[in-house]
Amino acid sequence: MKTILFYTLLLTMSFSQIPEKRVVAEWESAIGTMIRWPLGIPSDLVVELASDDVLYVLIENNFQQNSALNAFNQWGVNISNVEFINTQTYSHWTRDHGPEFIIGENHWEVINQKFNGYPTNYGCEFVEDDCDEEMLITDCVGIEFCNNQPQYADEGYDCYVNNDLCEDFNGDGQIMDWLGDGYCDNGNWGPNFMCDEYSFDCGDCGGEIIDENGYCSDNLNIADRNGFEGRYVDFQARGWEEDDDTNVDFANQLGWNIKDLDLYWTGGNFMTDGYGMGFSTQLMVNENMIQNEVFQEIMNQELHFSDYYIFDNPNELSIQHIDCMAKLVDAETLIIKQVSQSSPEYECIEDFAESFYSLNTFYDRPFEIKRIYCPEIPGGPWEDNPVAAYTNSLILNNKVLVPKYGIPEDELAIQVFKEAMPGYDVIGFDPLNSEPWYGEDALHCRTKGIFDPNMIHISHKSIRSNEIFNNNIEIKAEIIDYSFLPLTSVKVHWKYSAEDGPYSQFEMNYISDDVYAALFPEINLNSEIEYFIVATNSIGTTVSHPIAGWHNFILDSLIGDINGDNLINVQDVILIVNYILEGTYNEFSDLNSDNQLNVLDVIALVSLILSE
Repeated sequence: MKTILFYTLLLTMSFSQIPEKRVVAEWESAIGTMIRWPLGIPSDLVVELASDDVLYVLIENNFQQNSALNAFNQWGVNISNVEFINTQTYSHWTRDHGPEFIIGENHWEVINQKFNGYPTNYGCEFVEDDCDEEMLITDCVGIEFCNNQPQYADEGYDCYVNNDLCEDFNGDGQIMDWLGDGYCDNGNWGPNFMCDEYSFDCGDCGGEIIDENGYCSDNLNIADRNGFEGRYVDFQARGWEEDDDTNVDFANQLGWNIKDLDLYWTGGNFMTDGYGMGFSTQLMVNENMIQNEVFQEIMNQELHFSDYYIFDNPNELSIQHIDCMAKLVDAETLIIKQVSQSSPEYECIEDFAESFYSLNTFYDRPFEIKRIYCPEIPGGPWEDNPVAAYTNSLILNNKVLVPKYGIPEDELAIQVFKEAMPGYDVIGFDPLNSEPWYGEDALHCRTKGIFDPNMIHISHKSIRSNEIFNNNIEIKAEIIDYSFLPLTSVKVHWKYSAEDGPYSQFEMNYISDDVYAALFPEINLNSEIEYFIVATNSIGTTVSHPIAGWHNFILDSLIGDINGDNLINVQDVILIVNYILEGTYNEFSDLNSDNQLNVLDVIALVSLILSE
């Protein structure tokens, strides 16, 4: 309420500009979805993915293609919407190794990031309270742990790494770290120690040498298989190098441009608003063995992010990808996982949710946050974290595809999506018996949306009830047709939510710089309004904002309408002056919400009248 004097001007004057280049968000227009054969998803999901959009299927040879076609025909898949991409794959997790996209006017690219499989990492809390400060060890990205913890005591690890300090803290006569080569470079061993004799290469030797256990490679990767900080890089042992080629093969077959990214950037651990905000857990940075600031700078320079947020890892035991914690359903609405207080993730998840309350959206206002309860589920490969992963869902144009676990909470989760995305078709899917949904591996992990390079994109700061202060409501949108065709029509469709029947329409006018605007017709007070924007180009292509469904708001009693006659005029000024003279407090007259009536409230009211 304290900003009443300014809101009318803000609604009229301010608007956020779409970045010139940006990474596409999941909720934007898509031409289809990428999956892999052999499948990791149920047949009814395959049928749904191909029903209205292109289904890109990764296959390695003609035998796999024929096998897929036979199954698809048997299941009733729309074969006319199926396209096969010839490439080698190791896994069905197309979300993680599949393409992300950069778009801009006269510019779009397929991002070819690196893929390294699935490392493990520390959770939110790792340093023990009773740790002796003189016995701390820091890993390669600065995370501290204690060498007197039970899991490290037997090995005698006792040095700081990165050549900062090498001391025999435990007095065993050896100076050892845990990074793979077994030694600190304290000047006695030299950078090439053990290179020839033991064929180790963890960034010291400079050759293409991998030790017999596959711990290190020639690109400064550090890892082990015991849950320590780092990443798996044993391509030869596990085959992830096959998945690493997917994006190039996909782009080449479709004739699309490629943007090489020399980073490990796993799709399931990435979320964006589509306007320059990016989100990942700490795992993403740690996989690249660099500091947060360095990672964020690369995101800014290479992928045009203005803000990239890194959140604590939710636990110590699982994949720790952000798509198992949260779901951006549009640029301003976020669904966040909620677990029971007994869950080992509880504090981390709540800290994660709390951090979003302090962030503003692209339109410089708080996120709309909704929570989705994820209960414990039986079984799964992560027995210490057996919770449902409803946020691990796929948005595909006008649909939301949600994993189901055969528990009562399934329907509650679907209802959360329906409330967050009114008008969208929210569909739940049971898993394969052979490939069940897990708490850290579900529907989103095994599918990858493919954006529409010729999309019509609408950016619109939706009308919120608490930001309306009179019946003079302006609606704005910035619209870019990436097919470079002229727009022939931009309309607002609206109606009262309580009424059946068709939507009324009114035109939006071109202002400048791809911005369109119009005034809402005068509407009844205390009524809920549904509306959406429709843009049409010269060949008849149309797109809505939101892509499906509608926005809604309520026009409450007018701010400044002191006498309740649905008008703001001199009669209200007289009444508020009388309250002041009488020493009477009236909350409807306290326009600046300072719990007192005085001349400041009169000034605010006069300003509202003049703004009309």
